[in-house]
Amino acid sequence: MIGNKVYIIAGGAISVLFVALAMIEFSTGYPDDGLQDLLYAAVSAGAGTLLYVLDRRQRDRRAHAAAAGDATRRDAR
Repeated sequence: MIGNKVYIIAGGAISVLFVALAMIEFSTGYPDDGLQDLLYAAVSAGAGTLLYVLDRRQRDRRAHAAAAGDATRRDAR
């Protein structure tokens, strides 16, 4: 299974590519297409950020569950 970090990195790479494409389209005289590419860049950056936040929360929950499980095991001894 592909990890969340791969999706986060892919979202960042796609954002950079859309920004580069927007710069090219602005310089060649297609401002409407450039604005559309900037919108796509913002959406992909937002998706990458959302995945990052969700990944951090998942890691925190796992760490807390592991710590609670260790504490329960220590109390049982």
